[in-house]
Amino acid sequence: MKPGMIVTASMLTTIAAVILLVSLQSLHTRTWGGEKAEPVTASHQTVELTNDNLVDVLSALHMSTPIARVEWKQSILTIDLKVKDTDTTYTEIYENMAAVADLSFRRLENVEQVLLRVMAEDEWMHRRHLLLAADIRRGEWPMYAIDMLRTWKSAVFSEELKDWFHLMQTELWKKQFEMTSQG
Repeated sequence: MKPGMIVTASMLTTIAAVILLVSLQSLHTRTWGGEKAEPVTASHQTVELTNDNLVDVLSALHMSTPIARVEWKQSILTIDLKVKDTDTTYTEIYENMAAVADLSFRRLENVEQVLLRVMAEDEWMHRRHLLLAADIRRGEWPMYAIDMLRTWKSAVFSEELKDWFHLMQTELWKKQFEMTSQG
């Protein structure tokens, strides 16, 4: 065999192998979850929450319901979300609660419990009223529960969500969201 033919044959073989590998990767991505697919070796980088990085970590959330108060103490994160006006929907609140749970239990390694309260603030009287409370504990619910909460479309929670996240709704919540969503 001539040396030029050997080089050409090896180049063609290499190009064919690259095309085949790219095709297989494309097929794998389309059949196993598209852009959400991750290589087995990829790992989510977790962060350890401290009082020093608390503000930086929480400011990355970009929630529509602002944080009114936060406390970090011995693996317990306490957060109060403040509902400012009546235009806030329960779906927005759920998305924000899910964002807090996602951050706390998927991206932070040392949060064992989140005590989350949703408060309504009366601008005229300068008083805060509890609407909803959750006591979310690591390991007491399946990870898909975060997505279930994020996409929940009813002001009334399922029994599963109530049990998993230890949810408690006040009469004010029911008056503001449950009764208005029923018509």
